[in-house]
Amino acid sequence: MDVKYINPFISATMNVFSTFAGVESSPGAPSVRIRPLTDKDVNGFISLNGHGINGYFIINFSASFLQEILANIFDHSRATKEELYDLAGELTNMITGSAKAELSKKGYFFDVAVPKISHATPAIPDDLKKNPIIVVPFETQAGKFHIEASVQRIEEDFQQDTMPKVKAPEGSISVDAFAKETRMDPIKVRRLLKTGFLSGKKISSSQWHIPEEQLFKIQGYRPPKTRAMKKVPQSLMDETISVKEFSRLSGLSSAKIKSFLRTGFLKGVLDDTQTWRVRKGQISKFIKHA
Repeated sequence: MDVKYINPFISATMNVFSTFAGVESSPGAPSVRIRPLTDKDVNGFISLNGHGINGYFIINFSASFLQEILANIFDHSRATKEELYDLAGELTNMITGSAKAELSKKGYFFDVAVPKISHATPAIPDDLKKNPIIVVPFETQAGKFHIEASVQRIEEDFQQDTMPKVKAPEGSISVDAFAKETRMDPIKVRRLLKTGFLSGKKISSSQWHIPEEQLFKIQGYRPPKTRAMKKVPQSLMDETISVKEFSRLSGLSSAKIKSFLRTGFLKGVLDDTQTWRVRKGQISKFIKHA
């Protein structure tokens, strides 16, 4: 793991404690571990899974430290366990959100999920257990705490896709089409595919074919409404002529005739194939002998 990935978390930690808690913090020398150093009372854990990045972030507090921070903010003399957990979650969320903004400038994107707060060592995903962890201790006037981050760069996300576009088969759509239908960023669609939230067939580093039913997994998605086709009575069809024939008789272009039909200047109907037809009597507007 490159130490540059933890620098945004160090800066974010110092900034959050200074602005939110009114406490200045000083980072110590970082160290590298294989397993998390969760040796205090309360741990805030959040996963970092997105475009170009995969890993997690942990912040580790003692209960007495959180008590001091809470007293500094709200003048609490004694806080409940729930209040300490809420504070730990808020700090974890704010630090991760601030670090996310910095990492996004370098091309790394991830969603900030709800932090997991516990007194035990967080469950590390199996695919991340062997990755190194950078631990940074902090000192403040309220006491000590430390942050931990294990972040890996996903090289595939930065590789240029040289494969030509492959058309999605019937019943499936491309990433770009899925993004357009759901009003999501294509990067986020690929992230959901990689995490398994969405199912699809991977074609290349950036191309996926996604079954159309996966659209309904996205909250707020509504399929486009289709209007039922009304059968045009044959008697009405007999009273109309095609746009092409009307163009021949009137000398108007087909585009002009369709424009007049859409605005209502000319009276007409759409047939079963949604093709315009013009009422025969309308020709009198253009030729006096009709």
